[in-house]
Amino acid sequence: MENAAVLTLAGLCLGIALSGLLTVLVRCESLRERLSLGLVYVAFTGMIALPLVGTFADGAVVNYMPLLLVLLLMLPPAFSHYVAAKTAAPSVAQIPWRDLVLPLTGAVVCIGFWILPAQAKTLMFMSGELPTGILPATLALLTFVLIVIWLIASFAYLVAILRRLTAYRAHIRQLYSDVEERDLRWINVVMVLLVLIWAAGAFSLADENFADGDLFIEEVFLALIACGLLVLNIFAAYTPANGDPVVDEEEPDLKYARSALTADHAAKLAVRVENAMQKDTLYLDPNLSLQKLSQHVGALPNQVSQTLNQEIGASFFDYVARWRIEASKSLLTAADASVLSVALDVGFNSRSAFYKAFKRETGMTPKGYRISRQNVG
Repeated sequence: MENAAVLTLAGLCLGIALSGLLTVLVRCESLRERLSLGLVYVAFTGMIALPLVGTFADGAVVNYMPLLLVLLLMLPPAFSHYVAAKTAAPSVAQIPWRDLVLPLTGAVVCIGFWILPAQAKTLMFMSGELPTGILPATLALLTFVLIVIWLIASFAYLVAILRRLTAYRAHIRQLYSDVEERDLRWINVVMVLLVLIWAAGAFSLADENFADGDLFIEEVFLALIACGLLVLNIFAAYTPANGDPVVDEEEPDLKYARSALTADHAAKLAVRVENAMQKDTLYLDPNLSLQKLSQHVGALPNQVSQTLNQEIGASFFDYVARWRIEASKSLLTAADASVLSVALDVGFNSRSAFYKAFKRETGMTPKGYRISRQNVG
């Protein structure tokens, strides 16, 4: 029988998970995104429900616990596919077989546990003892092996997700002048929480096997899951999907090798781009994109991107931010306008984006720059 705090937290987490799952089914745009994130919520729901099942349906625990193995093995590939769905154009690509091997193997092991006699299952899952016989021993060994492989696979998925996010964030800087709502920074928070949940789960297993469950605090595990679910609920279903194929992991030199843009054409295009900023002040448009700039200068987006990277030496995002920062300097020193109003006047969409760009470009904050210029004056 679980204590009241654990049951309360489990019930709270279950409510958050179910509401998030419902939101995903209603609001998510692409089928791939809906299915992958839905599976993430299902996996969390299964883990959360264990204390409730143990309290209110004690007889079902022996059949429920093997199912947790399947949910555990399903979580890393499901989250990886969700990130892929958020960082690429809508796709109906088939799921790679490597992402199915562990969950399907876990399902086979789960069925193996289910067909064991009730007494053997009770001995294994309630008493923690291994019954006699080849099948229980084989299932126990396979479970151990799968958990070890899951630990290694989880790390591999983590690395793959980080690489994809890095490529995605580099690419959107070539397309947009404002990336704050597109860079999916909240996924970093979710991954940190997933690592902490994984660590808490590993500690729980070690505690049950070596310290009789006296050290682990189950409320910590549930609180971490609640935090992860809240972040998902707040951001996942409401982050707009990108309509462009945004992940391109080719090296820039290789990507542009097939371009028909000559050196002379690139130089002339660079002049037109500079004029668009200096004379037409396109950078003041807070929604300026590579597409808009390309239309303005009469060139293809990939040609403008190539010109920016190879002739001017900056991504589209950094190039536009540089013009905005230069325009903001006179506004910061000429009047007592707030930093936010200056940021909005020169094309930034938020105060935080302005601060980051200004500090990166000048080494000072906007307020620090204003004070330094006042002291000089």
